Amino acid sequence: RRQRQMCIRDRIMTALLAMEYNQPDTQVTITEEDLALEDGSQMSGLAVGDTVTMDQLFHALLIYSANDAAMAIARQVGGSVENFVQMMNDKAASLAMTGTHFANPHGLHDENHYTTAYDVYLMLYAAYQHTEFQNTMSMSSYTLNMTHADGTAGTIYLSSTDKYLTGEKNAPENVTVLGGKTGTTQAAGYCLIMASNDSQDKEYISVVLK
Repeated sequence: RRQRQMCIRDRIMTALLAMEYNQPDTQVTITEEDLALEDGSQMSGLAVGDTVTMDQLFHALLIYSANDAAMAIARQVGGSVENFVQMMNDKAASLAMTGTHFANPHGLHDENHYTTAYDVYLMLYAAYQHTEFQNTMSMSSYTLNMTHADGTAGTIYLSSTDKYLTGEKNAPENVTVLGGKTGTTQAAGYCLIMASNDSQDKEYISVVLK
């Protein structure tokens, strides 16, 4: 069944395209467009004129669910946000995500956003083939380094939104959490995708929507 405004899967797809189409050390300067998001959006704290690498944006996106990082990645990879969204939909089609349509790179409310639990699984499985993705998804925190417009250096500490990784919540007995991604909007509710192992080292992908 389709679910609307599923922000977690947008960020996973944005990360997947970032890994496939760009270099980690590419420098990106934050613009006003990256920050022009609705009130209440999860933001990393970057300012217009700050320069960061794609790798740093990638970590901010996956660990902290930073919507400004998603926008900056989309601009860099796609040349424009609109073109990047088309790339997202093309990639979804190549993964046989037949119940999914993307409208932006971050997953904030849009009536043209929809997906299914199975499609989210297909996308996460594809992303998990990348070691970089696995490593980042398992991190409990990250320090974002940037160069401000005036040339001075700055840092922002980002903590994972996954409470299993931060230790705020304990996984069920005999379950080891390998990595996870949360997402929340008013329309979508609380959502979680997670990779884990059981006591026999069998791997699972869990998808919880709404």
